[in-house]
Amino acid sequence: MAMRIVVAAGLMTLGALAPVGESGRRPQVAVEGGTVEGVRLAVLPDGGGFLGIPFAAQPVGPLRWRETQAAPAWQGIRDGSKFGPACPQRPSLWLPEMLGVRAMATDEACLYLNVWTPDLHPRRKQPVFVWVHGGGNVEGSGEWPPLGETLAQHGVVVVTINYRLGVFGFLASPWASAESQAYVSGNYGHLDQIEALRWVRRNIARFGGDPQVVTIGGESSGALDVCNLMASPLAADLFQRALMQSGVCVDSVYPGLHAAEASGEKLAKDLGVAGSAPLQALRGITAEKILAAAAADDAIDLEPNVDGWVLPEQPAVTFARGGETRVPVLVGSNEDEISIFASPIVGGRSYRPKTVAEYRAWLERKFGTNADAVFAAYPVHSDAEVGQVFVTMDTDFDFGFGAWLVAKDTTRVGWDAFLYHFTYVGKGAFAGLGAFHSEENMFLSQRYWTSWVADPEDAAMSRTLIGYWVQFVKTGSPNVAGLPAWPAYVGDDGECQELGRRVGPERVPRVRRWAIFQTYLTGRLQKSVN
Repeated sequence: MAMRIVVAAGLMTLGALAPVGESGRRPQVAVEGGTVEGVRLAVLPDGGGFLGIPFAAQPVGPLRWRETQAAPAWQGIRDGSKFGPACPQRPSLWLPEMLGVRAMATDEACLYLNVWTPDLHPRRKQPVFVWVHGGGNVEGSGEWPPLGETLAQHGVVVVTINYRLGVFGFLASPWASAESQAYVSGNYGHLDQIEALRWVRRNIARFGGDPQVVTIGGESSGALDVCNLMASPLAADLFQRALMQSGVCVDSVYPGLHAAEASGEKLAKDLGVAGSAPLQALRGITAEKILAAAAADDAIDLEPNVDGWVLPEQPAVTFARGGETRVPVLVGSNEDEISIFASPIVGGRSYRPKTVAEYRAWLERKFGTNADAVFAAYPVHSDAEVGQVFVTMDTDFDFGFGAWLVAKDTTRVGWDAFLYHFTYVGKGAFAGLGAFHSEENMFLSQRYWTSWVADPEDAAMSRTLIGYWVQFVKTGSPNVAGLPAWPAYVGDDGECQELGRRVGPERVPRVRRWAIFQTYLTGRLQKSVN
């Protein structure tokens, strides 16, 4: 039986997804596992929404910490009017602001996806947008942000997915590696994403979608995952475009499999598991206890690992040599990404240096022998300057630099890359945060956070982002009549598109400072292969 954690009463069903009329009037689609009955939507009268479709066997009991398995068939007609539960996760401080709830209903049986289609029987198949949610690969679900209904109105089939998170999605161990046919462990979240894409390939035509015109997209860790899928040979033929918002993999250095397996051993020790069958014992422990133990031990690493199978090498190396899946790319970052992580709006407690001495000490810890060069690129002359300079430097390092690298790498292998710089600043409590991490998702979904202060210009920003994003999904280029031209990125010092209260091309801000980030990254990559 699936181990279940209920941290909020009930599952959310968006008001607009309420069924219309009698059951017989609700749309039905026969997929490979059975028939699913969706809901009619006033804004999608020829299509509808189909929620909570299982795309894989549920990873419970003996399937915990196993490669993703095919979904079993079901009997009868499956109700597709409600989202499936989110994968196990700790309650998030972001949820009250983003969702208006304190926590989500979760269950280890969580491998569900959702489909919104504008037309079940189009004359021509419609392009498909598969969304990988963010949340640091430790929280979130395909339920949020609610992109499906909004974007499907513009002529694309939208798919959102759940995938295993945190200790269930990325924990490696020597015992799981030993029982794997590929002799690997960890990266289960990526394997779930790949299985969802395979499901789309086999089934999306039944929803009016074109399985040969698929865009994978995501924000934050979801974008990082998209980048990893571009680097994975297992996903090579499953998509034709990639969209990454505020997250990439080419500025990261992941542990190797052997190093990652130490986290599994550490978790077993923390939980007092010993003996000849530790994996069997760990599978018998409740999900709640597993989550709590992993959260209590900072030494347990839950990031992707270079296992030689899902990720044959560091993704940064794959992209640098042109070995990634070669597709058009839309990629970018926000001007003040990290400001939200220290904001009371979401209960942020991220460290911020307040003095020149603290700033220098932080740089020393992070960059080591490169610290002085980073300080020279992002100098401060007084304590009063430290706050904003730190936000700019760390945003550039963690987000802007990597997006620029992806654009360069994509262009170098002969495909178009469209680089953006999001600069829209809100009002009220959000004004001091600038253009913060994940802000653009409000405009893409047209679902604003609970404390957001409405502005007449919000609607124009929303139309602009939706227009560019949908056009990219349809054609591989964001350029569409009625919006300012967006040039493809060219060379090492090309243009990006500013997306804010001003929309149009500009030189990539501060790009000439990023040579030191490249030096630092190169040094880390060299150490990882030695």
